Amino acid sequence: MLEKKLEKKLEKNREVFWHFLALFVVIVWGTTLASTKVLLADMSPIQILLYRSVFAYGLLFAMSPRLQTFSSAKNEVLYFLSGLCGITLYFLLENTALLYTYSSNAALLVTASPLFTVLIASFIIKTHAFSKLLLIACVIALVGVALVLANQPMSLTNGMLGNILAILSGLAWSFFGFANSAIKDELSPIVRMRKVFLYGIITASLYMLVTGEAFINLHAFTPINLANLLFLGGIASALCFVLWTNANKHLGVVKTSLYIYFIPFIAVLLGVVLLGETITITTMLGGILIALAVFLASYKKSVS
Repeated sequence: MLEKKLEKKLEKNREVFWHFLALFVVIVWGTTLASTKVLLADMSPIQILLYRSVFAYGLLFAMSPRLQTFSSAKNEVLYFLSGLCGITLYFLLENTALLYTYSSNAALLVTASPLFTVLIASFIIKTHAFSKLLLIACVIALVGVALVLANQPMSLTNGMLGNILAILSGLAWSFFGFANSAIKDELSPIVRMRKVFLYGIITASLYMLVTGEAFINLHAFTPINLANLLFLGGIASALCFVLWTNANKHLGVVKTSLYIYFIPFIAVLLGVVLLGETITITTMLGGILIALAVFLASYKKSVS
């Protein structure tokens, strides 16, 4: 009897441990936009993308130094699309958005990406039925987005452009989700993510070659900027990915996914505290409505 009680208590403590790790991960992810905003003072959006990806790839390789092998042609195309959409397009659009809008705006608008995923599944891929609940979620999301867009950064030009780019980055992330989930091979999650980052580095480098963007920006490698890049690439991208994968394994996707809803609000709080951004009640209400819409759409998706 005593042994069973101790076993039950130990199991509960393990679950609490993984809950704390999941919370740690979302706090880190909520900090990334503020960190990127700091780097934008010295680096271009594509340079930040490339450098953080190199840091992430390096740490993931150190965690699992297994050599990458060529998979099937179909899988390699999917890895390429995953790197293009989930690394290059997503971060390029998001980083560029931060030049024109508040990090809090970007965080709240990117939150709508799961809703895009469900809509794409309903109308393009046809793997998800469009329902009344999904229609309600879309209407709520539109109202929420409109409220967030009303919070225009008066100190920045082209604020609306920044907001649109943030929405497009969420759309790019949705396409990444479809491409990545379609990959079928026997590689470990770490090696798979490493391949995604490799294709992200390749496509980002091609973009820089075409646009004439400088690969090396030596004057930008200050101690503070290097610390931010290490945080974005090593901790937020590589380490947190591994922690999140394990939290999913021990807690289940349903429990861990609930923590995702905290990310934009952590980003909003840090934008106000660290960057001195202005946040209004209207913006927060818009963010809550977007989160509610995503929850409704995801709930329908999970029970279908």
